[in-house]
Amino acid sequence: MNALGLIEVYSFTTALCVADLMAKSADVKVIAFDRNRPFAPDAPAPLIMVVKVEGSVAAVKAAIEAGTEYAENKGRYIVSHIIARPDDSTEKMAYLMDINKDKFNKKFPKTMKGFEAPEAGFGKSIGILEISGFTASVVGLDAMCKAADVRLLHKEERLGGRLVTLVVAGSVSAVKAAIEHGSAAASPVGEVYGTECIASPHSELLKFFDLSILNDPSDEEK
Repeated sequence: MNALGLIEVYSFTTALCVADLMAKSADVKVIAFDRNRPFAPDAPAPLIMVVKVEGSVAAVKAAIEAGTEYAENKGRYIVSHIIARPDDSTEKMAYLMDINKDKFNKKFPKTMKGFEAPEAGFGKSIGILEISGFTASVVGLDAMCKAADVRLLHKEERLGGRLVTLVVAGSVSAVKAAIEHGSAAASPVGEVYGTECIASPHSELLKFFDLSILNDPSDEEK
């Protein structure tokens, strides 16, 4: 590994957007997401996420700068750092992953080391709704799917189900409508910590999702 970049932010929504932006800003690979709990009760979100990227020192630096600027503008930035030529033990730790623990994506590898991003051609946008509580997440998902032509692509349950992130896919207009309706329907039931639409997600972000589920509805039931 030439260089390792780490950026720590509040909320899974912010982490996904930061990862996408970093991959679009420089020639880097997104290698892992990791998580922790905030130590302060007044944190802007009850979840801390770390995004890890690798590449040349110059590319990692450019990516971290872009990710930092985005997270700071959202008020979700914590810290970032670049390690040039990380030690073998450090590299091994860098690939540690904490995502998809509830196995929504059953094809997801245990490590992204050597895992290549899918080829371009996804042709859809993704929307993110991060909310407290399982009940609120179901209310939000139902509203999203009824409001627009979107499909559930990924689900993350954290803090014992007290924080749920839903990722849906569809056209830009459909995703925007879905997120708007989903957030409005779910917010009376649970606190919304993140909403975002990524119009053209980078393949380095898409590799963390099972895209085949969009073509085979039965996958959601397996």
